[in-house]
Amino acid sequence: MFSKIPLFLSLLAWGFMAFLLITLSFYNQPSITDDFCFGWMGREYGIFLGAYHYYAGWSGRYFADLLLHFNPLVFSKSFEHFKWGTITLIVIGFANGYYFFKNAFNLSHKNPNLWILSLVSQAVCWYTIPGLFQLFYWFSGHYYYLSFQLAILFVNVYFYCSKPILRITLIACIIFCLIGSSEISMIMFSGIFWPWQLYMAWKQKKIKLETILFLIIWGISIGLVLLSPGNKIRAPKHIDYTKGLIESIMNFGLLLKLYVKSPLIWVFNLLLFVTIEKSKKQYLLSFKEITGILIFFFISYFLVFVPLAFGLGEKFIPERIQSLILMYLIFGFGYLVVWMKYKVGQMNPSSLVISQISLLVVFITLLFFNQNSKQFYGEWRFDKAKKYANENAKRFDLILTSRNQQVKIPPIENKNTMFFMEELSTDPKHLWCKCIANYYGKADIHLDK
Repeated sequence: MFSKIPLFLSLLAWGFMAFLLITLSFYNQPSITDDFCFGWMGREYGIFLGAYHYYAGWSGRYFADLLLHFNPLVFSKSFEHFKWGTITLIVIGFANGYYFFKNAFNLSHKNPNLWILSLVSQAVCWYTIPGLFQLFYWFSGHYYYLSFQLAILFVNVYFYCSKPILRITLIACIIFCLIGSSEISMIMFSGIFWPWQLYMAWKQKKIKLETILFLIIWGISIGLVLLSPGNKIRAPKHIDYTKGLIESIMNFGLLLKLYVKSPLIWVFNLLLFVTIEKSKKQYLLSFKEITGILIFFFISYFLVFVPLAFGLGEKFIPERIQSLILMYLIFGFGYLVVWMKYKVGQMNPSSLVISQISLLVVFITLLFFNQNSKQFYGEWRFDKAKKYANENAKRFDLILTSRNQQVKIPPIENKNTMFFMEELSTDPKHLWCKCIANYYGKADIHLDK
């Protein structure tokens, strides 16, 4: 009975935010930022042709362009379907993490440590990433989180799929989708995967046929992103590479600081350290091997990030991208925790349970001071999201039921909520106003002055 307490505490830590995420998702609505544009394009041109138009005119993220055109607005004018995006992301994230821990540490389904690690690893991301709302509620931001899940899925398939044909097929598909989902995921994946492939080829004194196949697919995918017509349209004419290098170093330092300053991440790392059993020895590299791969990763990060970021005109890192990189840092440093645990050895069962309980109690206590937990709890406790959703729905019902071609809608009064991202413009020529007008088949929609 005593050994079940850590499982209960981990379920409590996970369940608190899961409850808030799912409950608030029922008040989720399309954002005027991008969502109606994707909804209109998908309904007007179809999902695939709409995605191609975005690829040709805005972004080289070909797979993300496709995902964004599966916007619920394409299939229905009702806003109630937007809750499924949040719920789906929760399920995908938990399943991916569950099977990773199960495979990496040879844990059975009945082992409570498998469930503890799966629950807390997902929870620590929820509580620590700064762009939780954008990733889980803003439909046009979902693909950032999905790109991270593609990376975890790649690890699951690459190391733990035992059927050769299925493994190679899945890996080829994942590489293609991953590269086209997010520039950050493309950089993070490429910076780790290819140093690993080069090292294995050198160590085994041969290049496998599958490696050549993956290189071809990766090269084609990279070309589709970097040489896309949309990126050429967005790219500025003059790029200051020196400034870009300095800013990329500063940004990476900022994200490392964000990682280091999070007490929940350190508690999770300690919990991971005391809980995990020895992983498969062939996946534990030597100190020199880890150092070499990290050097290759940082070289690729800085070399690729500079022209890519400035080629797209990006001059700062929004919260959704900070969140994505932070999740990669949590995963990457988690490997170092596993590596250190392998060197130290196992704990005896009695001290393991006591350590787990102590760390989980600290984890739960820190939630009272955590920004994400306080913000999401406030949204639920004081009906902020509900009030906004009711008011916003009435505004769009006005558009839907109006017979006029020109519709003025009142401004939002309940703005004290994270669900309020941006207000409509009083200028009917503003992009968001034009997208909403096109979606509802109106000539003119704008905010009432």
